[in-house]
Amino acid sequence: MTLRGSKVSYPDLCNKKILVTGASSGIGLACAKGFLEQGALVAAHYRSGEAAVQKLGKRFPGRLFKICADLAEESDCVRAVDESAKALGGLDVVVHSAGIWTDGPIKNLSRKTLEAMFKTNTFSSYYLSREAAKRMKAGSLIFIGSTAGQRGEPGHSHYAGSKGAVQSMVASLAQELAPAIRVNLVSPGWVRTPMSEEALKQREAAIVSVVPLKRVAEAEDVAAAVLFLASGVSRHLTGVDICCSGGALLPMPRG
Repeated sequence: MTLRGSKVSYPDLCNKKILVTGASSGIGLACAKGFLEQGALVAAHYRSGEAAVQKLGKRFPGRLFKICADLAEESDCVRAVDESAKALGGLDVVVHSAGIWTDGPIKNLSRKTLEAMFKTNTFSSYYLSREAAKRMKAGSLIFIGSTAGQRGEPGHSHYAGSKGAVQSMVASLAQELAPAIRVNLVSPGWVRTPMSEEALKQREAAIVSVVPLKRVAEAEDVAAAVLFLASGVSRHLTGVDICCSGGALLPMPRG
């Protein structure tokens, strides 16, 4: 690891073969860009938003491969890993950033909303892990969790539950796939992404007021933690959950 101005360089990520899901916006796009800047080969998954992936590919010709899939479907999860491994010539790292966040007060929570949440956020994590584990002799699996999965989130119990399940999965697979494959989690709090844009317009001042670092994270803040976990610098870390929340979950003084 070396420092270049304000950025960190991880030489061991150069030419690594990396699948990033949800690479068309937000955290996934920031991760894909970060890996490409390190010299990696990236399979950039998207469900929609092909234009953003194509634009990134033009900046890094010959090192980005587009993968279109609906990860709410098991067959598409299988295909995404298979196509990525073929395009890249193998897989060293999988970063699962794709996900959804919707309203869901328990009194109004429909079966359709609940199932969509778990298919997209949770089941996909299992299917991608299963397929990657079949193909990877060594490497790293990294998942994007949430502070909601750590402490719960009123009005969004289905989202919190979907991320809490991924947290438990990571702890289990870190043991099951060791020592060849490391499995870790990055759990952001509020992050400035297209998914959170509308909520932040209404609530950002209230959110920032209770965050010790007094800011909402940018997608690059989360990507920085992901790159660290993907690199050999973190070689003795597995089963960890890096809470990238600006201190939002720290106990607050009372009185």
